[in-house]
Amino acid sequence: MILFLTADLMMASTASSHARQKNVVLQTVTDAESAITLIKEARPHLFLVDLQTPGLGIADLGDAVGGLPDAVCPMTIGYAQHVNLESLDEARQAGFDQVLTRGQFNHQIGTIIAEAK
Repeated sequence: MILFLTADLMMASTASSHARQKNVVLQTVTDAESAITLIKEARPHLFLVDLQTPGLGIADLGDAVGGLPDAVCPMTIGYAQHVNLESLDEARQAGFDQVLTRGQFNHQIGTIIAEAK
């Protein structure tokens, strides 16, 4: 299962389409609290994070995910617009496994989802 934290309906739709094509379960949430709850309950193997989700505390999210036991902690990929250097840097500092620009994420989303299978 892939968990996707985003409030961007267009990106959620794109990811969902790729997931359906690859027969991968993808769950989308719009807030960090719901994401942490689902990580603990469903144990996704991949956690995708739109770093520009309104109200998102990147450092707090990184601490919450990083503080989970290794058996529960998913690989975490965050992305934001290339001009949003603060969010990209904050995600790196928060321990995200991979941090991409939105352009890179858009280009790689099919591969990311296929490899998460």
